[in-house]
Formats: sequence, structure tokens, C-alpha cells
Amino acid sequence: MSDRKLTILAVADLHYTGLARQTAQPPQVRGELARIMLKKVFLRLKHMDVHPDLTLVLGDVLENGNGRNAQLDNVSIYSELLLSNIPFLAVPGNHDGDQKTFDEFFDHPQNFYKTGGYGFILYADSYKDSHDCARSETDLLRTLTLAKENPGIPLIAVQHPPIYPPIDSHYPYRPTNSAEIIDSFKKVGVILSLSGHYHKGQKPRTHEGVLYHTVPALCEAPYRFSLIRLEGTNIEIEDLSLSMQMPNIIDVHSHSEFAYCGTTVDTAACIALSQSLGVSTLCVTEHAFQLYFEKRCAMGFHWQNDPAIVQEVWANPERGRMLNFRRFANKIRSPFVKVGLEVDLYDNGKLLLAPEDMTADWDIIIGSVHYVQGFVPGKTSQKEAESLFMRDIEHLLNHDINVLAHPFRFFTRNRLSPPKHLYPVVASLLADCGIAAEVNFHINHPDADFIKACFEKGVHIALASDAHDLAESGEFWPHVNLLKQAGITPKMYPDALFRFKKNNQE
Repeated sequence: MSDRKLTILAVADLHYTGLARQTAQPPQVRGELARIMLKKVFLRLKHMDVHPDLTLVLGDVLENGNGRNAQLDNVSIYSELLLSNIPFLAVPGNHDGDQKTFDEFFDHPQNFYKTGGYGFILYADSYKDSHDCARSETDLLRTLTLAKENPGIPLIAVQHPPIYPPIDSHYPYRPTNSAEIIDSFKKVGVILSLSGHYHKGQKPRTHEGVLYHTVPALCEAPYRFSLIRLEGTNIEIEDLSLSMQMPNIIDVHSHSEFAYCGTTVDTAACIALSQSLGVSTLCVTEHAFQLYFEKRCAMGFHWQNDPAIVQEVWANPERGRMLNFRRFANKIRSPFVKVGLEVDLYDNGKLLLAPEDMTADWDIIIGSVHYVQGFVPGKTSQKEAESLFMRDIEHLLNHDINVLAHPFRFFTRNRLSPPKHLYPVVASLLADCGIAAEVNFHINHPDADFIKACFEKGVHIALASDAHDLAESGEFWPHVNLLKQAGITPKMYPDALFRFKKNNQE
């Protein structure tokens, strides 16, 4: 028994609204965000370095399982579950349509599974038009039969409706025969009962030797999910939230559909996600070099060493897609959304920003070092790379920028050692120029020592999702964790973090 050990991720009530014909949802139910919220759960666990052995989906996967194209919506959720590379089990809820079709789609015709030394009993309780539900006599007997057929295996009951404790509500959340279900669990030695359906969730509570837990809904703020850790018969349950747990977080750096390097990023969805997760201000800051040049030229970075390429593009009034992006900026700018550019250097230290664009009404300009002129991967030494990098940093900080993007990421991306001895040097330069240092986890692992050096020198810290994928939008758990490692507590945020002044300039 003591050798048994399992970590479970439990999500409930996605109420996904994708391609299926939908019914009206209450305003607090954000089914349109459910697929990306599920993806964000997996991203959060990656940041936390948590690796579940199993995912349980506790019903109401869809808002309307009987709608046209409902199976295509199931495909969308199924694909996210597969891409997580975590084995998963799912039970149907009252919104999921035909139970047999659901079980066949999610590959659960047996409804009993063993993994990690535990037995999982999956129930598909029947719902009536009155919203009442009940567990069938067949399933009550099946509980007893499975226990007899699997002696000594701790059993976990998985269903959509909460079984215990009672819920004070006119809506019939619990099965009408809850007492019989509780009795069946007690008789066979079920150690854990997991449910969804009641969107507020219920804290774990032990009753007659069984631990009952109702997982909160993923489709409603604060977008919660549960981690369950089992070791033998010992059970620990932790409810986690995707929403921000602190106010006034500014995302200074998020990309748009104009980014060649974007994957699933989409401005409208990023705005909706960021607002719903509690971000206070979202800055859509697009790569200037990707706006000026066609994709092959942009991503080849030949323009960095050839000013003729730049001048040729700038001679055109549209300047590649820059004018279109400026038109786009005028449509999305709002009290919540600010718009800016992420700019690089070219031609030995010049800022890649056309004169017409330099005088535009940008809310924020972020300076970046993606490639360093003169650096040859695999040939340039660490010492020479550091010298070239500092040359470009000094050039960049001499320009009128607000934030230095992903400092020192250049080294890890080129398989070089992060030059820790340069942390205080760059921090001092930032302090002298009044430019903020960015904390950014997009293909990046910033060092708390650098952030600490910046903080000690009075450099403001700018938090950035650098979203290229929708799952990155509004995700600031790793940023807050890094600030904590650097000794920056939430009480220090008003003084430590980047803020816009009233004229939108830092």
C-alpha cells in the first residue's frame, strides 16, 4: 500500500463553446475561453514543475453536447488533452449529450481503470429534464462487484454530480439517491470521491471514511483546477487558480497576428483572456522588423547588416506592413490596451525605426537584442560574445526606449553561459538611462540574481507575457515566483514595477 503514489490533475465544467450550436450562457460562464484555459492549466503545471500521472475531466466538457458540430468541439478538447502527454479519463456531465456517444469518443467503454495501484470507477449518472439526477441500480451494484473483483486496491469514485456534503440550493446538484451512493462507497472502502457540477466547488471533507471533493469550474473566474496527491491512502488536495492574485499587473509585451513568429496568438483573444484573468493593462507590442520586411527577409536578419535593404522598404509609403499595423493599433487602443513596438538595432547601432514611425503616437517602445552583429554561432568565443553583446546593449540604451526586453536571453539561446558578472553592469546602465528591465518567460529562464541587481539599483521591473501562443497570455505565475526569489514582495510592487505615467510615458 505504501508503494502506491499518484499525482492527479482534476478539471471540471469547461462548458466549451466552439463550433457547436450554442445555448445562451450566464455572463460569468466563459465557455468560449475554455479550450485555452485548459491549455493554460498545462502551461501552469509546466512552470510549477509538476508532472501529473493522470488528468480527470469531471463532466460538462461542452456547453451543448447535442448541438450541431458538438463532436468537433469534443475534438478540440480531446486534442488539448492528447497534446499534454498526460493520460486522461473523462466522465460526462448533464451538458454533454448522449452518454454512450461520450464514452465511446473519450475511449471509456469500460468505466473502470487501474493506474498507479489505484482503481478508478467512472460513473455516468442519468439526468432528467427537471435537472434531477440519480445513480442507477446497475451502477450501485457495479460498485460492489468491482470492489469484490479487485480486493486490496484503493478505489476512487469519479462522477459529475457532487455526492457530499449537502448543498443549500434550489437547484438539484446532488443525485436524488445520494444517501445510497454514500452507503455504497462506505461498504466497499472507496477512499476518494471526486465530482464537478457545482461551479463554486467544495473543500475536501471526510465523511464515514471517504474523502469527498468537488472541483471548481474551469469556465468561471478565478478559473480553478485541483491537484490531488496520493501516497498509499494519504490524500492531499490543492485548488489552484489561473487568475491573477495581485492587482495592477501590466503586461508590457504581447504579440499579435502580425507576428511571423506567432503560433496561436490572436489580439482579440489575448485581450479577452488578459481582462478575464485580472491583468490591468495589456500592451500589444509588435516586432518592427517583422512589420517592415517580408517573412524570409525578416527572419534571416540580413537587413541588420545591409542598410540598403532597410532604405528600400522605408522608401515605400506603406513600409511593408507597418502602416497597416498602425491602422490596426488605432482600432484596438483603449483604456485597457496600449500599443507599441519591439525594436532592434541595425547598421552598427541604429534603431530600426523609420522617421515617420519614430514620431508616431506609440504608448511604449521595447528594445531587443535578438541577434548580435559580428557574432557567429559556434565560432565566436564566450568572451568575444560578451563584448559584442555589451556593445549592442549600450547602443540600444542610448535610444529612446522604455523597456529592455528579455535581457541576457541571447546567451542561452546561443548555448553560451549567462554572464553573471555583467548583471550589475547592465543594471547600472539601465538605472542611468531610466529604462526598465523585463521579466519574460517566453523560451526564456530569467535569473533572479539579475532582477535583484536591478531592484537594488532602482531599476523598474517590467512584467511581460511575450505571448506568441494564446496560452502565454495573462500567465504571470512564474514572474511573481521570480520576483519572490529576488526578494521583491507584493507590498514592494508599487515602487518596484514598471508603471505608465499619466502621459503614457515612463
